[in-house]
Amino acid sequence: MSPPNEAAWILRPKGDLKRFTAAYNAPLEGEIVIENRAVAIQPFDANVQARAYIDVPYPFILGNGVAGIVHEVGPSVTSLKKGDRVVSDTPAYQLKESKYGGWQKYVVSREATTAKIPASTTFEDAAAIPFALLTAVSALRLHLGMGKPGTNCNGKTLIWSASGSVGGYAVQYAASVGCEVVVTASPQKFEYVRSLGASTVFDYKDDEIVSKLKSLGPYDYVMTASGDAKGANAISEILQPDGGTFASVRAQSDEMKLAKNIKLIYDAFSMATQKPENGDFTEWWYHDYLPGALGGNVTPTPLEKRAGGLNRIQDACTDVLEGHSPKKLVLDPWEDGV
Repeated sequence: MSPPNEAAWILRPKGDLKRFTAAYNAPLEGEIVIENRAVAIQPFDANVQARAYIDVPYPFILGNGVAGIVHEVGPSVTSLKKGDRVVSDTPAYQLKESKYGGWQKYVVSREATTAKIPASTTFEDAAAIPFALLTAVSALRLHLGMGKPGTNCNGKTLIWSASGSVGGYAVQYAASVGCEVVVTASPQKFEYVRSLGASTVFDYKDDEIVSKLKSLGPYDYVMTASGDAKGANAISEILQPDGGTFASVRAQSDEMKLAKNIKLIYDAFSMATQKPENGDFTEWWYHDYLPGALGGNVTPTPLEKRAGGLNRIQDACTDVLEGHSPKKLVLDPWEDGV
């Protein structure tokens, strides 16, 4: 007999989340079922809930990053077994099927996008780290061509807005590769980003920020982790007169006045491992890089565990969008709450 399942459902575009029963779905070829013990509320998820950021079929179960215990394995699964502690990225937003939605007690995912969690790592940290880390690493490695950690890169990297989750992980990755890392941040975060590996830090509000950063160039890798127009426009000036390419966590907008010799690269960086063409990167990510990162090779973004489970995911989404917590919000779907 299948175990009873529950989920936080969104019933209509921009609707509030409601806790209802959900089907338990047996795993198909190459799939696993995870007893879900931690979900981190990402800004992307919160935007899909509140602003219908992407199209999904309603009613739907949102969320695509989970951490928990393997409950059942499907045919041909060889690297995982029942009882393994894992973190997984589900294809919820690619395949748009609720069985892959992360905000439920039992979630289906793929063996290929799942990694084992080291014994020393909590489910909360395992859920909180991968989304922002994958955003940073796929932008730098897949799209800008940065090498792997330990390759002793002699290049120079510029990270605009380095103190947030994505920016902090970008700093750590570039430093681990061997790059000299130049960043912008608010003054109260200077020591923090230096501790992550930044060699030079500037106040992003400095009136002379463009000339100061330009004097330290040229840069081999450039990324903005905020994606705002001010940062993009500054980068466009910094890269003159030769021009160049930079990665951004947001698409180009009308407010961005980029020079003709500047190329902005934007993609769903956090979903890179769901694309078949990135097979080599995906295998490296789940088998090599992510387990090491979860085991202590990266400094995790501070998190806040919220009580209340599925009943409080709606409140957490609202707090993420309104900026009420500087920490990554994590919940356990199995906890009861009001």
